[in-house]
Amino acid sequence: MVTDDGGAGILGGGYILKINSAQRLIDNRYDEFARGGFISGQISQIAGGEGFCLPIGTDRLITSACDRHDWRTTCTPEYVVANDNPAVGNFSNTLADNDNGYQMWWYNPNGGYSYKRIQKRNVNNGLSSANRATSFRINTATSNPSAPWAAINHLQDGVLYNVKVRGIVNNVPQSWGPACRFMINNAEATCPRTKLYNQSNAQFLSCGVTKAIASNVYVYANPVRRLQPGCSAYLNANRYQFRFRIPTESFELIKTSATGQYLVNTVGLSCGKTYEVDVRASFDNGATWCHTGSLWGDVCLLSTPNCVQGGGNQNMALEGGASELRMYPNPNRGDQLFVNLTGVDASIETVSVDIYDAFGKRVIARTIATQDGLVNTIMQLNGELAAGLYTVSITAGEQQFTERLVVQP
Repeated sequence: MVTDDGGAGILGGGYILKINSAQRLIDNRYDEFARGGFISGQISQIAGGEGFCLPIGTDRLITSACDRHDWRTTCTPEYVVANDNPAVGNFSNTLADNDNGYQMWWYNPNGGYSYKRIQKRNVNNGLSSANRATSFRINTATSNPSAPWAAINHLQDGVLYNVKVRGIVNNVPQSWGPACRFMINNAEATCPRTKLYNQSNAQFLSCGVTKAIASNVYVYANPVRRLQPGCSAYLNANRYQFRFRIPTESFELIKTSATGQYLVNTVGLSCGKTYEVDVRASFDNGATWCHTGSLWGDVCLLSTPNCVQGGGNQNMALEGGASELRMYPNPNRGDQLFVNLTGVDASIETVSVDIYDAFGKRVIARTIATQDGLVNTIMQLNGELAAGLYTVSITAGEQQFTERLVVQP
């Protein structure tokens, strides 16, 4: 429960309740897309005094369904889809299975709306796949009498909700998974927002990663589509525009994809930088764009490898077997950092790793052993670093390497 004696909420803001700075239990923040946040009243609390349980479960929405602000209920309503849970699905007779399935929970963090919906594996929801119980059709009832979605419980257009999912195994509900933001916006769906590709395909993954600078290295957008007038057919966006920014340096670079593509290369970026990147789509080959405001879509961080001392991008081909430093994940959640350094003088037995904050203060100092000129280790950060930008400096004899590290909240 979040209380406010002034009765005005958190003007232009809100709060997030998380576990280990990553897994969201309640997301009640304000943003430019969906507004939301704790904006009025004296108490922010889930209806009925409900809260959360620990430990948090592993069931979750698929990536493309999480944090969407443009769900559509016009024409044919869409499905909110959860990841398939093997413990739920390991039963052969799907059509007769009324013991195993999923439950989704939509709630307004500030109270009022709270609705839990169960779908067993024998559900009739318009899909024929064996894992159809993972797919919940918005605002549409099914033939399952245990889960009617009556009109009084319909999710409203323009209201920000949280949604969670959990599996049901042999009629025993599992633990609720993390929360995602959810909003129906039929107007927004006519020209949807996009962002850097953030789904589980390593080839295209571009949100929150490090990319080399080269004409054959690409960043990708999540492809988007919209329904044609009359709900007759879908139309795919045919051009995308990517905006790379470093606000503190007043840097901005806009790159436009070729027709029919949702990618651009990284030429024009500088090594050792972290960029804020947002993307917008066009359905008329760039004559008009979906969004022209200050934010096109969700902002992702994209980093480039630091330059090896003496010049050169570390992810470029280096002559003479030059040393190379790689750190990942970067951006990081402040828990584990994988460090790989090659080309160290074989006579050096240890290297020093120092991490400095944005003010130049050393906040972490470690000594790491080498083996045959190689450092390959996992640094346990243990939540010691607050969200922000840091510099990692590694000293190996007379060699020194630096790399920027971004820690996300």
